[in-house]
Amino acid sequence: MAKGDSGDGKSADRAERDRKALESARRPKGDQAIQVIDFTQIDFERPHPDVGVACMLIANASWVNTSDGTVVIDTLLMPPLGEMMREKITEDGGPIKKIIYTHGHRDHVGGAPAFLEDSPEIIAHRYLPERLEKYRILHEHRARIASIQFNVPFMPGEPAFVEPTTLYDFAMTFSLGDKTFELYHARSETDDQTWVYVPEIETAFVGDLIIAGFPNIGNPFKPTRFALSWARALEAVRAKRPKMVIAHGGRAVYKGDEATEALDANIEGIYSIHDQVVECINKDMPVDEMIHAVKLPERLKDSPYLRFVYSRPEFAVYNIYRWYHGYFDLNPAHLLPRPQKEVNDEIFGLIGDRAKILERSRELFAEDKAQLALQVLDVLLQRDNEDADARRLRLDILEVLCEQDYCLMSRNTWVYFMEKDREFLASEE
Repeated sequence: MAKGDSGDGKSADRAERDRKALESARRPKGDQAIQVIDFTQIDFERPHPDVGVACMLIANASWVNTSDGTVVIDTLLMPPLGEMMREKITEDGGPIKKIIYTHGHRDHVGGAPAFLEDSPEIIAHRYLPERLEKYRILHEHRARIASIQFNVPFMPGEPAFVEPTTLYDFAMTFSLGDKTFELYHARSETDDQTWVYVPEIETAFVGDLIIAGFPNIGNPFKPTRFALSWARALEAVRAKRPKMVIAHGGRAVYKGDEATEALDANIEGIYSIHDQVVECINKDMPVDEMIHAVKLPERLKDSPYLRFVYSRPEFAVYNIYRWYHGYFDLNPAHLLPRPQKEVNDEIFGLIGDRAKILERSRELFAEDKAQLALQVLDVLLQRDNEDADARRLRLDILEVLCEQDYCLMSRNTWVYFMEKDREFLASEE
């Protein structure tokens, strides 16, 4: 249930709790997945007398009290969580006059049904309804990838969203009571992102433009992110010189110098990865080489604002490449390729000996080349996915990859397929 209420003087304590929680998530025991979604607990923070934040480890939401009611910025993942947040708001705020969606991801709009009692105006960028439509028509696919990425049950039911009542295009400003709300569009994690600036309290609410780690400019499960415009949006936030930045992904509140440092690190990090990818494309470097060549600058590698706890640079490279480059890598064999299974069948036929593939994969694994061993082994598994020896070896390889990996998306993917291999091997006994 709802937990404590951090006052303005306790923001450092909250930051320390966030740090410890993320460190714990990064170091799960053995072969466990990284868990960042708790469907029952919210921490509430009060970083300013007129601002409240409902904090979860992966998604936050905020509200601003004015002299004429409350503005809610995002609504958490689902109605029960939104209800906890609404109850907190009514303790010293309300009625809820307006809701702003920073973007259409479910962990930001899913709690909206809990806030409808006061019939608030719901404001979003004009692209957001198309995003909600996409989530409806792809609900089975979205549930499947969410089950892998976040290690949650597969729940393919069609989601019920509350549509916005007011749409804007490039920017929008409104006043409520004693406060002004400036809304700006940004293409970043999504094409429908909104960030909000309230000049009377010198605070920027940036949605997922900042998360507790390396920005999510690449996701192996999701469509294109917008790296260059993301960096430019953060520059626009920085130009406001906010005294406080409130983020809705991971750690919530950044004040004073920390706000500036977080903005600076994210801007420089995104530009660096983006510019390296562009240079590699212009040099005609294949993307599978590019993901190993592109790195964060040395001065940013230990930045507390760019830890690889959720996403990682390799994913960003793929994403930026996909934005600028078609699928064709100028290898004629890849223009209209046959299914990989067919190609691997032919390769296996040339080798003619499954034992050789197993042996070579084991040799590479012993040489600490786990990823290469996994790809060599796949020649055999593409031919026969029920080869118990191959599945057992793959499980061993995945366990090592998992043990070395503390990025949520990649580690949870290893864990997902480890569980599949264990289930298969148990059925063979």
